[in-house]
Amino acid sequence: MPRLFLAAACAAALLAAGQRDAAAQQTPLSRPPLAVPPEVNPPAPVLRPPTPAPRRAPPPREEPPPPPRARRAPPPPSGPPPMESAALARDLDAALSIDAVARAIQGQREAVRSRDAQVRSPIAGSPAIGSSFRSDTRGPRLANEWDVELGAPLWLPGQRSALAGTVNAGVEEQERRLALRRLELAGLLRDAYWAVGAAESELRVARDRLATARDIGRDVQRRVELGDIAETEALLTRNETLAAELDLARAEAAVQAARAAYRTLTGGSEAALLPPGTSAGMAGARPEPALGEATPHPAIRAAEAALATAEARARLVRATPIDNPELGLFTRGQGGPATENGTSLGLRVRIPLPTEARNAPRRADAEAERTRAEGELIQARRVIEGEIGLARLGLAAAGRNRQLAAQRRAVAEQQLTAARTAFRSGEIGAFDLFRVRQLQIEAAAVEARAEVEAGRARSRLNQALGLAPRG
Repeated sequence: MPRLFLAAACAAALLAAGQRDAAAQQTPLSRPPLAVPPEVNPPAPVLRPPTPAPRRAPPPREEPPPPPRARRAPPPPSGPPPMESAALARDLDAALSIDAVARAIQGQREAVRSRDAQVRSPIAGSPAIGSSFRSDTRGPRLANEWDVELGAPLWLPGQRSALAGTVNAGVEEQERRLALRRLELAGLLRDAYWAVGAAESELRVARDRLATARDIGRDVQRRVELGDIAETEALLTRNETLAAELDLARAEAAVQAARAAYRTLTGGSEAALLPPGTSAGMAGARPEPALGEATPHPAIRAAEAALATAEARARLVRATPIDNPELGLFTRGQGGPATENGTSLGLRVRIPLPTEARNAPRRADAEAERTRAEGELIQARRVIEGEIGLARLGLAAAGRNRQLAAQRRAVAEQQLTAARTAFRSGEIGAFDLFRVRQLQIEAAAVEARAEVEAGRARSRLNQALGLAPRG
């Protein structure tokens, strides 16, 4: 009996072992009884967003540690990337003082302002003195008559106030035209300013290229002397050094040309281009004025002033349907045996009559001028709105390009550092080193251009908004 119980137990154990072996050999399609735990398969929690905990660390291969370039790259600019010097306003004043268009506008403003003397006058024009003498045909001693007259034109009702309105509107129009011309010169000055900045950035890249070429040349020459590399590879270094020197000479000439063009525009002043510490230069760099649209654009203000002037002239035309009447005071004397002897006084009035031949052309000219000014105002508003929109898009694009260019240069510098280390250890040759060096030069040049373009984009936006540099 005990032997029978022992045999049954052994058979049961052998049967259980066989079932476990069969379960272990089942395929995935046969649904094994023991499911694979989730932590054994890392991608599973990542692909199902509801299951992973918010603070659970993902697998290392999903989020590798930040590369060195992310730590070395400059952060995105939080404020305006470019800087405009405070001395730019002084250079703008110097350019405005020698500008022919601005001087003509100032002269026209004084000419319009001089008409205020007529408004202050009690009469509508210049007084006149007249005299006449008459003698009888029988002889000068028988009948003589003479008279002397003093006359002056009179103001029509409302004419004086209408004329004062044209003077005020004309002066305001010239003032706004001068402000618009100042903004136009600011645009030219900003272009010249950033042209100098672009030339100087290329000069810095050229100097850096020459310095690095000479540094690499020393490493190559040291390895040539040690016999690690052939003498022909030193010629590659010499070629790169000569090319860097040539680019440096060209960059220096471009800087001098850009500065000369800037001085030509300002009449010799270049305060904005001087270093911050100089006495004649700026008192430190500062950002451009804050972007805002509270103040209307000078072009819109000038168009509004032109429309106001046209409307004032139309009111003056309506207030003067006739020429000014004239009032004269005269005295008359008579003498001789054939006439009465004595002196008399009198008044004489001359009132012109209105005619359509006189008034129709004047009304038509005034209406045509008003219509033209109104159309120019509508067009100015439409064009400025479009320019502001394009300038904002350009500024956003320039900011993104500047950030990407900075990251690219950081990566290129890491590549160059690694390549130089590999070259010193003999892992790569000079050709591979200079290939990596060329990538770093291109990245540095692109970053320099991106920085200048970011500054130029901010200046263009300020120009579109009508913001001129202020001291």
